[in-house]
Amino acid sequence: MKRSSRISLALMATASASLATTTIPSAIASPAGDNVVISEVYGGGGNSGAELTNDFIELYNPTDQPITLDGWSVQYLSSKGTSSASTAALNGEIAPHGYYLIKAGKGSGGTVDFTADADGTGLNMSSSNGVAVLSDSTGQWTQGSDAVDIVGYGTTTVNETAPSAGLSNTTSAARDAVGTDTDNNVVDFTVGAPTPQFSGGDATQDDTTDPENPDTPEEPTTPGERVSIEDIQGTGAATPLAGQTVTTAGWVTASYPTGGFNGFTIQMGGTKEARKAGEASRAVFVYTGAGNAPADLGQCVVVTGKAVEYNESTQLSNPTFKSSANPQEDCGDGVEPNKGLIPTDPETKEANEHMLFAPESTYTVTNNYELNTYGSVDLVAGDEPLLQATSVVNPGAEAVAYEQENQRKVVTLDDGATANFLRNAEAKKSPLPYLTTADGEKALRTGDHLSFSNPVVLSYNFDKWGLQPTSQITGDSASAELPISWEDTRAAEIGGPDAVGGTHSIASFNVLNYFTDLGKDEDGCRAYEDMDGNPVTADYCQVRGAYTEEAFQDQQAKIVSAINTLDVSVLGLEEIENTAQFGGDRDESLNTLVTALNAAGGNWKAVPSPEVVPENEDVIRTAFIYREGAVEPVGESKIFDHEAFSNIARQPLAQRFKGVGADDDSAFVAVVNHYKSKGSIARGDADMGDGQGNNANLRAEMSRKLVEWLAAEEDFKDKPQFIIGDLNAYAKEDAVRILEDAGYTNIEDKFGAGHSYQFDGRLGSLDHVLANDKALEMTTGADVWDINSDESVAYEYSRRNYNVTDFYAPDPFRSSDHDPIKVGFNLVDGGTDPEDPENPLPETPGSSDEDSPLGSLANGSSRNRFLGFVLGLVGLSSGVGLAFWWWLNSQR
Repeated sequence: MKRSSRISLALMATASASLATTTIPSAIASPAGDNVVISEVYGGGGNSGAELTNDFIELYNPTDQPITLDGWSVQYLSSKGTSSASTAALNGEIAPHGYYLIKAGKGSGGTVDFTADADGTGLNMSSSNGVAVLSDSTGQWTQGSDAVDIVGYGTTTVNETAPSAGLSNTTSAARDAVGTDTDNNVVDFTVGAPTPQFSGGDATQDDTTDPENPDTPEEPTTPGERVSIEDIQGTGAATPLAGQTVTTAGWVTASYPTGGFNGFTIQMGGTKEARKAGEASRAVFVYTGAGNAPADLGQCVVVTGKAVEYNESTQLSNPTFKSSANPQEDCGDGVEPNKGLIPTDPETKEANEHMLFAPESTYTVTNNYELNTYGSVDLVAGDEPLLQATSVVNPGAEAVAYEQENQRKVVTLDDGATANFLRNAEAKKSPLPYLTTADGEKALRTGDHLSFSNPVVLSYNFDKWGLQPTSQITGDSASAELPISWEDTRAAEIGGPDAVGGTHSIASFNVLNYFTDLGKDEDGCRAYEDMDGNPVTADYCQVRGAYTEEAFQDQQAKIVSAINTLDVSVLGLEEIENTAQFGGDRDESLNTLVTALNAAGGNWKAVPSPEVVPENEDVIRTAFIYREGAVEPVGESKIFDHEAFSNIARQPLAQRFKGVGADDDSAFVAVVNHYKSKGSIARGDADMGDGQGNNANLRAEMSRKLVEWLAAEEDFKDKPQFIIGDLNAYAKEDAVRILEDAGYTNIEDKFGAGHSYQFDGRLGSLDHVLANDKALEMTTGADVWDINSDESVAYEYSRRNYNVTDFYAPDPFRSSDHDPIKVGFNLVDGGTDPEDPENPLPETPGSSDEDSPLGSLANGSSRNRFLGFVLGLVGLSSGVGLAFWWWLNSQR
């Protein structure tokens, strides 16, 4: 099975890069506990003196996220072998801190059988010396090839550093309980009695206890005894008939012969009502193995199988089934899906496990981050996505309670498959679901409203409740086959943000680690690779952007399209390369971007770095560009070099701007920021559990010092001031509150501009524009341009050629992971008569008032206005002069 997009992507890139320079061993050590390991090997099963009937290989997942094993295998090598002699394919998922057991070869002896998650009986292992290999492919493994993990025991040619001690018919080699992996088999493994663990616990135990009364054994049924699906499900979290072979019947409501689920769902007929908390579900999953599920839905089948709990989901395993000769008698009336809302509380979800739903209400996409990884999206009932708690309520108890309620509302819509589209080579050959269809490309964006056009099954998979379509969905499916339908909202954003008024405008833009220095030119820099093995982006190098020139051009084209379309007077930039950290001129990357913007039709200039810059700077920086002819910089830019920022964040950059030709005294101040993130902990400032994440106190101190600086700096105090940029804090967090308490107004809140960032399925703004009173008086409107955070990451330059569908386009969409907020304001320039307050303010190119009559008058030449006025007086009575006045001023 699957999950954990962030972990999976990092592991894939790290493994591919590291292994390229490794000989023996070729597995990656996981001292941080960040990938699956082989946790125990035993080769003496069925031999003389052995209790267990079979050999086994046990896997363990030390991470906090489930990890898919689809397309993986375990392989066995003899002690002197350098290539595998036998292979067992794996599928499904290994739960967080959970086990996965492969039952290997069977001997003629032994008295204790055991339960396993996968059949590996073709692996005939030596009891004393041998090698087990965990591979993320099913091709034959040879010495020196990539592997997820290798365990050599006894005297072996292949191992990690050194093999563990030799084993016997009664001993296995096992890791400790936390799966410690140092890439040294002799250190990591201890020899002792075999203790096989499968996904459900001790593999040697046949649990028939009553979960409601664990001290009382459940009365076993007669093998194959006919029971109802409700009897199998029971009213608790687990089946009361665990381990027992039973026979039941139901209508086939969903079937997955392909995609990894490898089974089908049956449901009792006779009702379309949802079950209430405490009642027994009327549906169950039947696990058949790959390719054996029935192809036709809607048939009544009689099933005999073992009732088990697999990853907390009730199912029948090792089944036999046949179509019923008497459907009405065996299955009752046909199944009608429930049309109400998907249950939100766990007890009611449990009561409806595997049952069919077709909600008639509107749902909204609240998270599409995993679309390009697992083909899944998070939904919430209603017409609004979920918000970050601290963008709505204060940090602390309020925020904790708010997020708990958020979690209750979420339901995941999946694709009826277990494939990881970033790791699985076969999956990459299939177009991504919900982003492509047989009818063409159709982006599913956060905030999109959708309706259910086909039924779905409520199931517990991947460590959470979710909805599965009734069959696997791929990008080759037609729109009519999808469980949902929606309207494409992207078209509304193509022309740029909504009108914000004013004569001028300001914004900030995160340029997503725009580096002109490339990863390929940095010694030892690894790369994230596309599906063909081509390097695309740097992988945790000093260079943080594109790895190749081709990838850089892809990145730059999207950023250029976005900034030129945004069309503001002043633009602050974050995450642009500080080229001085690589031996070049500090403004080299900045000037490269400006050149590209202007080559594409822009009219931009860069604000040069000041003469004095901090000694300790990050490899990324903030910067300003401005539209020539709209504003002029006044004086030199200034960097606020304070210990509050030093070595942990980017120092704020401030610049005064004025209208073209205006007096310097009319200038306003813009200061662009990029505070410390919520990620890695700096100076011990760990998450306080109040909803603000890591480093909240550091960000608060940054705001305090910024306020002091702006109040004390001679060129800035008593001026209109705009604080812009990525504060890495949501609207109600301390870093923003401190600015507000100092007299700054959060513009996007005041004007209802929207939200700029999506993280973990919640929307909010990390990017802000705050104005002091003088700047607020100038402000006319604001709008967040939804081009980035609502988009699937599949459209980012860094994901080009990760799927058979090429999602890349040189357009603004997913040019970054942050949305820009554009703020309009009125600014006096040299063409305005400051003594005539009734005289309209001058218009600048791109202003929303450009086509109004007053705008035309204001922008006509002084000569035309004067002639029009005189002629208007002379001929006013006849109307001729007035008409001529308007005509002159229309000739711009």
